[in-house]
Amino acid sequence: MSSEFRAHGSGYSHATAATPRAAALAFFEKYPTKRKCDVIEGETDGHFFTVTFGRASSRGWRDITKKTAADLPA
Repeated sequence: MSSEFRAHGSGYSHATAATPRAAALAFFEKYPTKRKCDVIEGETDGHFFTVTFGRASSRGWRDITKKTAADLPA
């Protein structure tokens, strides 16, 4: 399993990348009409993305817009 970040919006829209900024930018590139997304840290194992809640090292950001995506860690 490897640690990755997933940006997700309403419906089934999502994009996964190695950093929070890359995930958000990929999300807005893939879904240009979306206004905001949430980014969360998790692990990928094949086709599955798993988030362990309550884990101290897990990170997440809410209500990211196209303008604030550049402020996320690279």
